[in-house]
Amino acid sequence: MYTIVYGSTANRDLTAKDNSNILETSLDFNEKNDVSGCLIYHNHRFVQILEGDKTIVEELYLNIKKDKRHSDVTLLYNPSKRERTFSNWSMAFIDLSIDNDNTEERKLFKTNLITYSELAETSDQASAIFWSEVKLILEQNNL
Repeated sequence: MYTIVYGSTANRDLTAKDNSNILETSLDFNEKNDVSGCLIYHNHRFVQILEGDKTIVEELYLNIKKDKRHSDVTLLYNPSKRERTFSNWSMAFIDLSIDNDNTEERKLFKTNLITYSELAETSDQASAIFWSEVKLILEQNNL
């Protein structure tokens, strides 16, 4: 099992439709290629963990780096590991963009996600880095 964690900055003109397209493409590709992971978007920042065959994940990451919808793509972690963290998800996607941050329910969800990030299974370094980055981008908005 090969895992990478990366972060990036979304372009300022990224729309909800762009995020929907990202999710749709990811779900299709990941399901066909036995890739799992989770993508978090908030306050123009992405953080993602991808798990699967090394060749497929590395090719996918190269394609992600070329995507014009974001920049400053930074590889945070990429060792092999034995078990998937997100084995039941071809791709989880959570859009917590500040543009949609006008309800108490959304703020509560973000607070709960921060709490979850502190309690999540972090028995391997990739998971620990991923949840640490999730917490960081959520807290940067001063909930």
